[in-house]
Amino acid sequence: MWEMRIHDKIDIYSLLDRKFNCPFCEKEHYIPIKLIFIGKDAISRIPYLISTLVRGKRILILSDEITYRVAGNKCEEVLREDYQVTPLILYPKGTKRVYADEKYLPEILAKAKNKDAILTVGAGTITDLGKYVADSLKIPVICFPTAPSMNAYTSGVAALLMGRLKVTLPVQPTRAVITDITIISQAPLDLIKAGFADSLAKAFANADWRISSLLTGEAFCLLPFKIATEAENKYIDKGDELVQRDERVISSLMEGLNLGGISMIIAGKSSPASGGEHLISHFLDMYAHFKGAEIFAYHGLQVGIGVIISSLIYEKLKVLSSREVRHLLSHRKIDYDKEMKFFGEHVPIVSKEFTKKLPVIKRLPELLPSLWDRIKEEAFSLVYTHQQIVEFLSKAECPLRFDDIGVNEELAYHAITKARYIRGRFTILDIADEMGILDEIVDKLHKGEI
Repeated sequence: MWEMRIHDKIDIYSLLDRKFNCPFCEKEHYIPIKLIFIGKDAISRIPYLISTLVRGKRILILSDEITYRVAGNKCEEVLREDYQVTPLILYPKGTKRVYADEKYLPEILAKAKNKDAILTVGAGTITDLGKYVADSLKIPVICFPTAPSMNAYTSGVAALLMGRLKVTLPVQPTRAVITDITIISQAPLDLIKAGFADSLAKAFANADWRISSLLTGEAFCLLPFKIATEAENKYIDKGDELVQRDERVISSLMEGLNLGGISMIIAGKSSPASGGEHLISHFLDMYAHFKGAEIFAYHGLQVGIGVIISSLIYEKLKVLSSREVRHLLSHRKIDYDKEMKFFGEHVPIVSKEFTKKLPVIKRLPELLPSLWDRIKEEAFSLVYTHQQIVEFLSKAECPLRFDDIGVNEELAYHAITKARYIRGRFTILDIADEMGILDEIVDKLHKGEI
């Protein structure tokens, strides 16, 4: 058992497939991933690397028609000499592109039966589908990313669309992530930007998690924030180099995304990487799916706008005293049933989620003022300022406003004020709405004041 000290510089890669005692939460953590490799010409090393990771020779290569052309065909070529390879190329079903939708699962499950492992070649959609099927069949999955677009490669969850509702399901993490830096550096620029914007969520997600832990007593660990921040410092102010496809910066971004996924494994949930900012993105996806429409933008680009909203909320709240908090909470009464009518026929599903956090919401007038100074010290200190976030996103040429991704004013209002209802997780959106601050932020956004 390796002992980590609180001031140690953390080499998280040395902790892969090991148990260790955490100096922050004093619990034992285990990261089941065996290998994370980022390098040039990694695709040629796949046969050897898989031989060290998988028993058996029957490999399913999962991709879509785009990622197969980008790297899937080459993966198939280098593996054929030593392995029994079955390629499965997914094609869109009723949409412009493939999504992580349950309708693809039967086809993948049928092809993956009697295989020794799944090699996913793609980004978020292919990764989540592959992880879910591998977990269902109790076989290992190995990820070969085609874009540095999100942190799902290393996480222990899969986000799938089930019955028009996006759900996050626990799955066994990947056995390895093998990244060819040349391939991910040539990914569509919007996917690279999406990964960058998504990575900015971690500071705010950890702050949301810390607030929730103080209010509810749920477990909290600072290690995920520490490892994410160490990686983030290598690329966060280099957005201009990122969009020039600088391989060094893109490699650092990929490392940050991988560590974001690992932080979720350490926590045993997605809290260190997904807070109120992600709920705004999930809301937009849910709305699009309810309407039978295409999503507005890549997940990470939507999250980036959510991060801007979270930064505005934290900025507004940090100047309040505990007395002002008590006053705002006492003068705000929300008719939750009326608010949830927005979701129409889906109210029962949404209500089931929101009800999970109602006990703590109802106790906010009692709990929040007394904990306010501690919350400001331990949670607010983790986040970037609104100005910093705008500067980071601007340098990377990411969308900054809802209308940049085709979301009109009315839907933007609902995204900001209704996103809190779709998940049982307590976030800064809940506090802001209970104080009446969300409407104020929406008004200023629409007036162009912020």
